[in-house]
Amino acid sequence: MQLQGRGRGVSQTKEQTYKVLPTLDADTHHKLKRLALACDMPKTSLAAVIIRHVVNNEAYVQWLQERYSGPKEFRIKPFRHPDGRIDY
Repeated sequence: MQLQGRGRGVSQTKEQTYKVLPTLDADTHHKLKRLALACDMPKTSLAAVIIRHVVNNEAYVQWLQERYSGPKEFRIKPFRHPDGRIDY
């Protein structure tokens, strides 16, 4: 995807991103805020790293499905590509 700079004619390639706005309880927000500070990054960036890690972890995906047991017909089976990527 090519994006134009604001009136400067500068082109750059940028991966498309999506906003997800989770609602956190006070304790989780406090911990995320402290961890983000310790990692020297914004809370939103840290949350994105955490989500990216979880959805690309076969064991965690399986655990979530067992823990929240949605309809069996919608269960996913993560698999690892030879190059290491996880897909489902």
